[in-house]
Amino acid sequence: CDWPGCTWSFKRLEHLKRHMITHTGERKYTCSYPGCGKRFGRSDNFAAHYRTH
Repeated sequence: CDWPGCTWSFKRLEHLKRHMITHTGERKYTCSYPGCGKRFGRSDNFAAHYRTH
């Protein structure tokens, strides 16, 4: 990871891409359950959350 101050390293590009969300704050998955609206950067985290409703 070449983010300033970050020392994480990854062998796989997809793991680096997943990690970069922690720096950018991108959250493109939004819970559509009425009254919820929580947002997630990863689809698997969103799916796990949605199952709790």
